[in-house]
Amino acid sequence: MNVTTIDEIFQQLCDYLCVKRRVESVSKLFAKQTNDSDRVEIATQLLKEHNLLVTCTPFLREDGKSVARSIDLRNSGNKAFQKKDDRAALMLYTQSIATAPFPSTSEMSKEEMRTGLAENENNCTSEALALALANRSAVLFSMGNHEACLSDIREALKYNYPNKLLYKLFERRGKCFQALGKIEEAVESLCVAVKWLSSASGLTEERKQIVRTELRNLVQHLKNYKPVGVSLSLQTEQPVLPNCNYSNNHELLSASDCVELKYMPEMGRYIAATRDIQPGEVLAVEKPFASVLLPDCYWSHCYNCLKRCHSLLPCSYCSTVMYCNEECRSSSWNNNHCIDCPLLDILQKFEIGKTSFLALRIIIQVCKGQDLCRLMASLEDKNKCSDRTKGFSNDGTYSSSDYSPIFCLVGHTEERTVGDLFRRAVTAACVLNCLETMTDFFPTDENSPPCNITRHKLLVGGLLLRHMQNLPCNAHEVSELVGTESGNTKEGVPMWKSIEIGAAAYAVLSLVNHSCDPNVVRHSYSGDTAVLRAIRPIAKGEQVLDNYGYHYALHDRTERRSHLEMQYHFTCVCSACTEDWPDYNLLPKNNPTYLCTRCRHILPSPAVDPSRNEVVTCNNCNESHDMVDIISNIEKSSEEFAKGLEHVMSRKGCHWEELAQKLVCHLQLLDKFIQRPWKEYCDCQEAIKECFAMTANCYSWKL
Repeated sequence: MNVTTIDEIFQQLCDYLCVKRRVESVSKLFAKQTNDSDRVEIATQLLKEHNLLVTCTPFLREDGKSVARSIDLRNSGNKAFQKKDDRAALMLYTQSIATAPFPSTSEMSKEEMRTGLAENENNCTSEALALALANRSAVLFSMGNHEACLSDIREALKYNYPNKLLYKLFERRGKCFQALGKIEEAVESLCVAVKWLSSASGLTEERKQIVRTELRNLVQHLKNYKPVGVSLSLQTEQPVLPNCNYSNNHELLSASDCVELKYMPEMGRYIAATRDIQPGEVLAVEKPFASVLLPDCYWSHCYNCLKRCHSLLPCSYCSTVMYCNEECRSSSWNNNHCIDCPLLDILQKFEIGKTSFLALRIIIQVCKGQDLCRLMASLEDKNKCSDRTKGFSNDGTYSSSDYSPIFCLVGHTEERTVGDLFRRAVTAACVLNCLETMTDFFPTDENSPPCNITRHKLLVGGLLLRHMQNLPCNAHEVSELVGTESGNTKEGVPMWKSIEIGAAAYAVLSLVNHSCDPNVVRHSYSGDTAVLRAIRPIAKGEQVLDNYGYHYALHDRTERRSHLEMQYHFTCVCSACTEDWPDYNLLPKNNPTYLCTRCRHILPSPAVDPSRNEVVTCNNCNESHDMVDIISNIEKSSEEFAKGLEHVMSRKGCHWEELAQKLVCHLQLLDKFIQRPWKEYCDCQEAIKECFAMTANCYSWKL
């Protein structure tokens, strides 16, 4: 099927309208519409008139699976593994697993799983899946990832794995258990490996005897072995999800009670501090209402929870996405993948973008099996509440797991041009057509009047368009810190970078306004869970401010304001913009301007003569300051900060939480005495952010 992109479809439609001299009339008609469903209906009719809606055939559930392709990928993985390129081998084996036909598994007893002596009902199916799983387990064992290796071995044993190779699998499983300090399990697996040696048709009798002797010697060694504890280096450490500081918020269920929701007509809803907040404190921990994984990560991260995983399980039907465990695979299928499974390939070719994918995910989660008319009536009622409480539930809470906060997010429809809205409506119409022609998303009740079915589809189209407007202004990225391989280092230090792995809709985070000099930072934990922390002191009553991607240290004011006005429809008036702070390279780093600790006014410049105690008096409040003592304390703290910064840059052997707290103390000292902007202040903030990033979604290949 030849599929053009949405941009190409849109351009073709515009060209047709130009040729037919209909641009003006269509623009006037479209501009009159006040309802998103009506906008999508117009776009759909125009696309049909010009034969621009893709004719989609029903999806065959085994489409995309291929024994031949799986074997080719596995063979390529074997070559990479032989060259000791574990990273390439891991990816190729994972792709082989994703592509292999998925057999219908028989129910196996624990005894069958333990010994491999199952009466496998899938002997007629391909061995491709089992072989790819087993080969990937070999790579994982080589990498020292024993838990993931065991997971792949368990999966391989479920399917038609050749008897002649089973001894290898049980030997590997035994050595994994040995490495993890599970001696009894190791002995048991190695004994099973010995039993399966007789079926190893690829070995000579002489070689079988050598392997048998080696295994029995290892078993005897383990029986006499007295473990002294498992090396922590062999365990897969999962980052601990932080908790909010202080008590839970009674309104914003994902936030701490150190913040509250407020409203002012000139700035809309915003989050403000209810008490003084210190750097490093956690203001919110939020699971998104919905999230999507970026296509580039389909073979390295779980499609459901967005966690990185080396032992991914394939979708049973498509070769596109994978999962970290059976629970995620089942949950994804029940919640959304039963609908989007046949759509992913064509929507990628459409190049609809991550926010449109996220809009579709939200629609599937919300509308599947729902009475849309009743749902829309309820949502519209919540959208008519006071400006502050839009999206609140009936019990007066604002919940991240509820759809109404996402429905009520601002989409800036009034500020959008007709062309902008028309293009989004065309995208929504194309996605809606795919839903209608390629899935069973819409009801097919023969007793339902056609007008009801049409109305249902238009309501879905309207919701798609609604979220294609409000998500670009409110969705957040899901990120991961990645350490690059040893071949890409700078002066012997591994290079790290933050990458985007997905996009998500967060109800509470969407309430936080922007500043080019933010006082909070977001990090992604456990896949798609967002943690919001303070990165400088926030005074009681002060607004909590995030950064929407345009920071004063990285972009000049003209660029920042241009992008913010284009995407978010506001002009930024933060201190960095109103005072036109310089970018990072031009930030002051010598001769600081000192502040009065009482009233925050600028102090007279001190001479700072070391031979005498110099006291400077504030011209505004008459508070006295011992400048020799202040400057001495700052200099000592700066020396310690320089050492801490070296640890952050090296990324080796650090207790990140402890180091972050030491850096916070230095930041508090700078904040107390020195006027910003100040280069060391910026450096300290970045170092604190990097420390917390190392405790969040963070991954490094062996370097």
